[in-house]
Order: sequence, then C-alpha cells, then structure tokens
Amino acid sequence: MTETLNVEKAYKLRKLQACDIFAMSKIISAIGIDEFKACFESDDVKQLITTAGGGVDITESVGFTIVIDLANIIMNNLPKAEADIYTFLSELSDKTREELEQMPMNTFIEMVCDVIRKDEFKDFIKVVSKLFK
Repeated sequence: MTETLNVEKAYKLRKLQACDIFAMSKIISAIGIDEFKACFESDDVKQLITTAGGGVDITESVGFTIVIDLANIIMNNLPKAEADIYTFLSELSDKTREELEQMPMNTFIEMVCDVIRKDEFKDFIKVVSKLFK
C-alpha cells in the first residue's frame, strides 16, 4: 500500500488573475518575446501535431512541452528580469521581496516552477500562442 505524503510548501500562491497579465507581459518582454515564440515553433510541438491521429491529446502534450521550454527560458534569463520576477512572485505569494531573496535556492526555483505549472498560466500561454499563428 502506497502512502501519500502531504508536504507543506514554504510558500502559498494565489490564483493568477487578470491583473497579473501586465506583470507576466513585462517579464516576458524582459526575457525576450522571440524566445517565447520559439517555444511554439519547436520540433517537439510540430511532431506532436503531425502524430496527433494516434490518440495523443495535443493540448496536454503540447502544453507540457511548452511548459518545459518556458521553464528553461525563464531559468536562463532570470537575471534580465530579476526585479520584475521578485515583484511578481511577491504579489502572488505570502512572501515579501526580502523573504524571496533569502529563500533557499531550491525553494525559490520550485516556486518559479509552481507558477509555470499553474493551470491559469497554461491557459494564458494557450491564448498568447494564438498570436504566433
């Protein structure tokens, strides 16, 4: 029998809302819109679309691929958007900027990944991706 452990995180994130679009757009601009656009033009995404007839859920599979690509882009470009990311995460969480700066690195990275994994973030990306078609 497998037991499920409920591990409490060191932070709490609220749901993303319309007011967050501006902060996310600012961060995306700082990181580079061309890099985000490239996520939707990757070979993985094209391959999934080509093989969709085999029972593959394109929305879920493409969403996962894009989330991984976005996480990579964000991690590689954190310095360019440092101040904006601290502000955004502070507004989303129960933490101040100073608390975020003092977090252990693994907790901070986990927090960034948790934001990217949020359903609302995925929905935002789906809508934004329509701009690149």
